[in-house]
Amino acid sequence: MLIRLLEVDVYDEEEDDEEETSDITTMVNSQWPDIEDVRKLPFDPNPREPKFRNASPVYSDKMPKCSKEVKQEETQAKPVTKSIRLSRFAAHNAFHHCEQCHHYCEAVPVTQLSECSLHTFTFCSSMLGEEVQLQFFIPKAKEQHFVFSHEGSHLESLRLPLVSTKDPDSLKSPIFTPTTGRQEHGLLNLYHAMEGASHLHILVVKQLEMPHYRKYWPNHILLVLPAMFNNAGVGAARFMIKELSYHNLELERNRLEEQGIKRQDVWPFIVMMDDSCVLWNTHQAADGSETPDGSSTLSNVSLKTVLQHMENTPKISLYAMCGIRKWCSGLARRSPGHPFSRCHLHDFVLLNVDLTQNVQYDLNRYGCEEVDFNLRVNSSGLLLCRFNNFCLMKKHISVGGNKDFVVKPKFVEIENKAPISPTQYVCAPDSEQTLLDAPAQFLLESFLQSCSHRLFPKAVQNRSNPVLSIDSYLNLSPEISVCYINSRPHSTNLSHQGLVFSGLLLYLCDSFVVSGLLKRFRFLKGATLCVICQDRSSLRQTIVRLELEDEWQFRLRDEFQTANCSEDRPLYFLTGRHV
Repeated sequence: MLIRLLEVDVYDEEEDDEEETSDITTMVNSQWPDIEDVRKLPFDPNPREPKFRNASPVYSDKMPKCSKEVKQEETQAKPVTKSIRLSRFAAHNAFHHCEQCHHYCEAVPVTQLSECSLHTFTFCSSMLGEEVQLQFFIPKAKEQHFVFSHEGSHLESLRLPLVSTKDPDSLKSPIFTPTTGRQEHGLLNLYHAMEGASHLHILVVKQLEMPHYRKYWPNHILLVLPAMFNNAGVGAARFMIKELSYHNLELERNRLEEQGIKRQDVWPFIVMMDDSCVLWNTHQAADGSETPDGSSTLSNVSLKTVLQHMENTPKISLYAMCGIRKWCSGLARRSPGHPFSRCHLHDFVLLNVDLTQNVQYDLNRYGCEEVDFNLRVNSSGLLLCRFNNFCLMKKHISVGGNKDFVVKPKFVEIENKAPISPTQYVCAPDSEQTLLDAPAQFLLESFLQSCSHRLFPKAVQNRSNPVLSIDSYLNLSPEISVCYINSRPHSTNLSHQGLVFSGLLLYLCDSFVVSGLLKRFRFLKGATLCVICQDRSSLRQTIVRLELEDEWQFRLRDEFQTANCSEDRPLYFLTGRHV
């Protein structure tokens, strides 16, 4: 039994093979990327991580024309896991107790919870267009990480180091972990993963779950999201972390500038890390040099080692995002083909909040928010770099996290024992269909993932004619490929010369999307359009503003809404056919 307690089940799934897209090679044993070499590497837009296996492929020039048919049993299959022995560098949950880290996370009597002070941090979000109030619960022992007013009552900022700071016993980047429903099972004890080194770890929690996290993690800093996000997805947490971090960077630049420090010398990175990251590994040749057969050993290292290595990257401030690959047992048998690559990053990301100031996470999203964000970052001309010689093990945690809502009827007096299928997640406006008790965005995403073959019939199993998606990536099922295009001026987009699209998806599009942009693209005859807006008025205004009726045919019966009552703010969408 003791041995079993020292083991965890981690995901063990191979990522999809990437096509060889470049002749550019770097030394296999390169420790750090060269910025010029990385710039020459092509970005792979297709999410290859196994957790995105049920998501829409992203079109690229190198994409195979024939798509592999995805069977329903594959999409519903349980993830493959492997039991792994924990090392001394593991992250732990609330059930771990030892002499070394008891001061780090041990529960204290209720009478001592007053040792944790509550502070309100207010800032104006340009994206939300309003003032945002966030609550911080800060234990007395962690107050040195913050700047307070002279009276000591007002929280002014979170201290940031300088780019030039060299301290082998501490980490520069604040670590933010969005977590929900995992106060017991989330791997929030990083003491051993950090080798006991000084670090700043902030748990980002929903307001309704705050008491549970305070109970289990009284010595942790809690960032409490506003009540409006109690039913929100992980996109809201990532959005608020990034908004807060950029605002804090500006505050720290102002504070340190008064001390004679240049603004660009303030450390601009944060770490965004999931609550299921358990172990970290690195590839090393047996004698420290490259082996003739390209083989290497995979050895366990600490989170501290990985982060310090990434933070020491030459010209680090020129990278928008850095990350590492996900572990699978196959990695132990071979070295990565390239030490660095430009591709999707997720689960564990070193994020430059300065360079990505104008690129936001979609706060509405429940799934694929990282893919959506990565595509925005890359198309904005910014660099993403994955360190392939490091890999991350993620523990399979069956509770909490980004789990599905239980979709049920809004009005309980309706007796309906039959399960509700995704086809019922949308309905005609003003219809008498059963209204549901679930967020509109969640219903929309679930409907699109399950039923997009009805919206985009010409796109099914047709990688040569993808669906054109402007400014957003939404999962339309693995059968339907999407081509992502950024509408912003000076964006870096895929050449669509000669490409004919099978559909057009416009999701909450803003003023950057104009009719002239849409007229540049060619569509199959009978291609389908789906325009999604916040309300019926916006839907009609968008149709007129983008002059969509010039090329698309609409019928009154092709207007839909998510199956929400009016106070739950349903989303509306209209479909049309290309003529």
